[in-house]
Amino acid sequence: MSDVAEVMGVSTTTVSNAFSRPDQLSPELRDRILTRAAKMGYYGPHVAGRVLKQGHANAYGVVFMDTLSSAFDDPFKMQWLAGFSDALQPVGASLVLMAVAPDMQSAAQALRNTLVDGIAVTWATHPIMRMVRSQGLPVVAGGPQGPCYVTIDEHAAGQEMGQHLHDMGHDQVCILTGPVAHTTPKPSITTWNDYIAGQKPHEPWQRLTGLATGLNTTSLVIAQATHWTRTSGAEAVSAALDRYPHLSAIACAGDSLALGALDALHTRGLIAGRDLAVTGFDGTDDAEEHGLTTIDAHAREQGTRAAQLLLDPSLQPRRVVLDHHLILRQSSSRLTMPS
Repeated sequence: MSDVAEVMGVSTTTVSNAFSRPDQLSPELRDRILTRAAKMGYYGPHVAGRVLKQGHANAYGVVFMDTLSSAFDDPFKMQWLAGFSDALQPVGASLVLMAVAPDMQSAAQALRNTLVDGIAVTWATHPIMRMVRSQGLPVVAGGPQGPCYVTIDEHAAGQEMGQHLHDMGHDQVCILTGPVAHTTPKPSITTWNDYIAGQKPHEPWQRLTGLATGLNTTSLVIAQATHWTRTSGAEAVSAALDRYPHLSAIACAGDSLALGALDALHTRGLIAGRDLAVTGFDGTDDAEEHGLTTIDAHAREQGTRAAQLLLDPSLQPRRVVLDHHLILRQSSSRLTMPS
């Protein structure tokens, strides 16, 4: 910057203004400075130095537990991110996507390597939340944890879906979910009671316990897919049907998994809504396209509200619970007993 200033016969402040405060210069002078700087191989202050000087990065992070490629395969996360971006765009803020394993070492490393002004965490119990708060950065959780979050009433939504299947006469039901924390090399198929016994105190996810409450059946099994993806969902449902061929319904903890369940049925010549009931959770556009009964969790609005809370620390309320809606479509049906 000093070299450019010397060649142009102006102060270093004038050169700095040409890059960061263009309103302080005439358009003609700014163009001359930028042209000369480019010829000299200088394209402006280093971003890290500028962040240190200004005290903010004008960027906000979103933390996923799974791989980033898996996040791009999840329609709910994509709609959530679209809403998050809706709020960032008017203020010119940037979005930083972060894939962080749910352990302290990974969380610490992610924070050391990332310059952001705040973080939204899609999994409410991720250890990075505690670290972010300890650094004085704003953090928004995707579940009812801590002083700031945006969510729906997961338990109530799950219970409503479970009650719907119960009312349809389904009592041989499999709940399909993804990994709570770390992925596994193959799907896990077990009874609900064994699954509950193996969980940590803050688990399982509230939508799962809500589903179990609404289903109110002793013949409940759970299939845990290796990832929150359509392909993994199909693999887990196929394994569940191999072990429990008399299942009448698959209640899925996410629409992506439910689409995988539809794929698994299709390969067996079965039709959702006729041979088995299949339900999702999230309310994505893909669910509507495939006639999937689901819970509308207002993904885009959740993302927008999360970003707004990060952008404005004074915005109230800081604990936001949005309404959910049960959307009934042809994938779920009343159980028909054989004559």
